[in-house]
Amino acid sequence: MDIDDNILSIDAADDDVSYLSLSKHLEEDTERKKKKIASEFEDMGDRYLFEIERKKKSEHFKIKKLIPYIIKHRGDIYNNIELLSYSFKDVEDIYNEIKIEKKPIIIKFFHFIFNIE
Repeated sequence: MDIDDNILSIDAADDDVSYLSLSKHLEEDTERKKKKIASEFEDMGDRYLFEIERKKKSEHFKIKKLIPYIIKHRGDIYNNIELLSYSFKDVEDIYNEIKIEKKPIIIKFFHFIFNIE
């Protein structure tokens, strides 16, 4: 058997691995991971902002569909600009309130008798 003189001992104080190079490698690895996580957060934020904008556009479109009915029946109280400034929930509540008021008497009567909502 040949004895290999290049084998490093376990107790050798200065092996080929330098502590400074190991420290530098760990710092670079940490920076790469930080940049990757920051990039992922930015992408998620962009997606969430896009989703919020899409939802706002959808609600604005729904508001525009409800406004003519509200103006027709309550034009003396509300105007178009005022209704557009309200949130979708507020406009929907006004619309539902008007719908309930405008129900025919016979339907109100049956709802009262049978306790239907």
